[in-house]
Amino acid sequence: MTPPSAPAKTAPAKAAPTTTEAAKQPAKPLTPERKARRGAIIAGAIALPLVTAGFTLLAVPLAIWQLATIVKTVVVVIANAVAGTGAAADANSTLASIDPNAMSGITIAFAIVGAVLLVGGAVVSVLVLRAHGVRRPGMVTTVAVPMGTVVATIVTGTVGALGGLLFGTSDSVSQVLGNAAIGIALTAIGSGIATIVAGALVWLWMAGIFHERSEPAKR
Repeated sequence: MTPPSAPAKTAPAKAAPTTTEAAKQPAKPLTPERKARRGAIIAGAIALPLVTAGFTLLAVPLAIWQLATIVKTVVVVIANAVAGTGAAADANSTLASIDPNAMSGITIAFAIVGAVLLVGGAVVSVLVLRAHGVRRPGMVTTVAVPMGTVVATIVTGTVGALGGLLFGTSDSVSQVLGNAAIGIALTAIGSGIATIVAGALVWLWMAGIFHERSEPAKR
């Protein structure tokens, strides 16, 4: 008769790692694909607002010149219709005597700042994309800038139109002024957020397209 065997010893269960031990564990490094996607999002979110602001400031001198031309034309036409050709000639000569260079300093400053923002946005885009391992950062930026500008213009115009709906609820001058302030603030905030989101999406899209196109070349 054999003696009964001793019960097998079970290994003690490992205790679950505490929060402190989990925090001490090094974070897993990002894969190249995830790092590139993050870089594209960051680059677009920074670059597109800078580029759109640059385009806007560059358009200020042209807008001022066009506005001055339109105002002169309207004044002369109204003077001719109301008081005849003599008044129109006087109005034309008076407006012609105004120095067009009076605003040249301001318009040149706007143009310089706009050019700096435009170039700076493109440079920031290339540097951020390159730092995150995005393939062909120059081409991504070159294609994404005009496309993102168009998308941002459409979205910003839509936001501005929605903000303009506040004026339809105004019944008095005070309400008009109050709604105007609210509409301008909402339009500015909404346009800024929409531009950032549009930049992130467009840059991510373009980075994905150029990544797929460069894969066959590497193979």
